Amino acid sequence: MVLAVAAGSAYLYATRPRPDPGPWPAQAISVTYAGAGPAAVHPGGSFRFSVEITAGAGPPVTVESVRQPSAALHLTASPNPPFTVKTGSTRTAVIAIHVDDCEKAPRNAGLPFLDVTLRNARAKQDQSFILGDDYARDLSRAVADYCERPPRLS
Repeated sequence: MVLAVAAGSAYLYATRPRPDPGPWPAQAISVTYAGAGPAAVHPGGSFRFSVEITAGAGPPVTVESVRQPSAALHLTASPNPPFTVKTGSTRTAVIAIHVDDCEKAPRNAGLPFLDVTLRNARAKQDQSFILGDDYARDLSRAVADYCERPPRLS
C-alpha cells in the first residue's frame, strides 16, 4: 500500500502542470544598430556606436556579455554586462570597438556581427546579431581611418 501511494505521488509530481517559461532569450529580444555619433572614431583607435536592445514578450532578458569575433579588435560596452532589459522596454548600450592590430583588422567587413550571451527564465543562449549595412560601413570606415592614417612624427 505504501509503495502504491509513493508511486502515485511520484507520478502526480512528474506530470504536474508547469508554468510556461516564455520564449527563448534570442526570440524575446531584438538588437538594432542605433548609429555612431559625429565623433565616433577616436584618436586611440576606438569606434563608438549605440545599439538598442528591446525585450518583447516573456520574462526579462539579461545581457551577460557582448563580444565581436575579430582577434584584431576588442570591445567594451556601457553599461557593462551583465544588465537586464525588462519586458516591453528598450535599453541603449554604447559599444566601443578598439583596434589592437591594424595588420589583421578587417578593412571591408561585409556582414560584421556582435556575439551576445543572453539569459532569461527559460535558458542561457549565445546569439550572433548582424547589425546591417550602416554598421558594416561605419566599422569599415573607422578601421580604415585609424589604420591608414599617416604615422605621427615624434
